[in-house]
Amino acid sequence: MIAPLICAVLAVFAAIAPVAHAQSPAALELARKVPIADVHMHLTRGQPASWYVAQMDRNGVRWGGGVGGGPRDAPLDIGRALGGRHITALGQTEFFGVFFAQGTAGLVDDAHPIFQRLFAQAQSAFANGQARGFGELHINNMSPFSPAGTQRRIPLDSPVVNRMFAIANRHGGFVQIHTMKANGLDEILIMAARYPRVRVILSHCLPGASPEDIAFLFTRRPNIFCELSAQGPTHGVQRVFTPEGLRPAWRDVIVAHPTRFMVGTDPCCGHEGRYDQLIREARELLLAYLPPAVIPRVAYQNAVRELRLK
Repeated sequence: MIAPLICAVLAVFAAIAPVAHAQSPAALELARKVPIADVHMHLTRGQPASWYVAQMDRNGVRWGGGVGGGPRDAPLDIGRALGGRHITALGQTEFFGVFFAQGTAGLVDDAHPIFQRLFAQAQSAFANGQARGFGELHINNMSPFSPAGTQRRIPLDSPVVNRMFAIANRHGGFVQIHTMKANGLDEILIMAARYPRVRVILSHCLPGASPEDIAFLFTRRPNIFCELSAQGPTHGVQRVFTPEGLRPAWRDVIVAHPTRFMVGTDPCCGHEGRYDQLIREARELLLAYLPPAVIPRVAYQNAVRELRLK
């Protein structure tokens, strides 16, 4: 009950916080043409692979994925169709399926048949290079921005999630988690320390967290990263950037930790048809307000390095 109130208060604060107005012509030009790795790109419309390729091509998105899709999607099939351009992640469909059938109790049951099949599939897919990680795992999405009927809160340090982390750790993969500061920073640090080969990607850069919180996590563990989807005007959040540009405190933490941030769009939940708009927003309201030397890192270089993209 407290989490929605916290989110509402944070949204109000974000709306009145100052924004950055300085933007150099060189930065804007680079931001508009730099390749992008979209590490929070859902493929949930049930379209053929050619539709997604066209969507990516017209927006200069070289790689996309990092999160699974809905029940109609088969991540490995999409991955094969898009080739090395798809950042194939497993587990989201299974997470949703178990949750809808058994609630949060099912999400912590690592003996559940659906999860047992997932673990077996993942072992093979990671070994064969077909999958790169798990995600998006909704650990805590208790906020007004989450669709009704999908909200849940479970411990990050739970049996099912630990199994996913262990598989990803064995193969040097990633786990993208959707959780909130309300769950605490300690559990993120614990999991990152327990599985040092896992790239822990915080969906939406940990809703509820301040730039100072993110800097704290980065200084404690080298394998924690943020993706910046759903943090601007299109999603109605405006936590990190607004129609006027990138907020100064967020610009400061990105510039201080330029190897730890990645671009994301989150084209789901009513935003499936707004991909062009989301990419334009990321280019012109986020990337364009960064120093030119930092823009390529956030746009794609960090993802290429950490997720081993080709």
